[in-house]
Amino acid sequence: MTIPTPLERPDIIIPDSGPLIHLAQADALALLHQVGRRVVIVDVVAIEVTQDPTKPGARLLQDWFDAGQLPGSNAPISIEETTIGALLRDARQANPAARIRDAGELAMVQWLADKVHETDHTAMVLYENGKVPRVIANQGIDADIDVVTTRAFLNLAEQSVATPGAAEYWRRIVEAAPTASEVQATTMHRRVRSF
Repeated sequence: MTIPTPLERPDIIIPDSGPLIHLAQADALALLHQVGRRVVIVDVVAIEVTQDPTKPGARLLQDWFDAGQLPGSNAPISIEETTIGALLRDARQANPAARIRDAGELAMVQWLADKVHETDHTAMVLYENGKVPRVIANQGIDADIDVVTTRAFLNLAEQSVATPGAAEYWRRIVEAAPTASEVQATTMHRRVRSF
């Protein structure tokens, strides 16, 4: 059995607020575009990380989202609308503290199922919530997808785009968020191809 090679320049999908917050705190958001083509944030995660401007990184992330959504941006960001996001927005109008359990993961799976198969997309899903790899595996989505933790992403960035400093970025993350997950995991799913 051959081990698949990492994908080159995939869309980077973030279904979990942890990686965004931690990369913002480490001043490492630019790595996302150095490794990938475009960053896809499901609407649920965008809401979670920017709704309260007093939360760590909220203003920085909102500015980054805004810049990445400008026409012609060389660091494109797509905030993808999902049914789960619409439900969350409606629920928060009635109760600002409303939450939907596993909303980011559910929204990401909906996006993957609806969008990734439309073209020969490749995707990298960046996560810290340990449910994400299982959710993707259970869906059987027909696409080339690498699923990586934030820590594994930093190492991948250091290797693939010769960006020095995975250890330094990680030190900054742990300094800002001591409970950040140290797990370095990569799961690779490849499309079934008929020849």
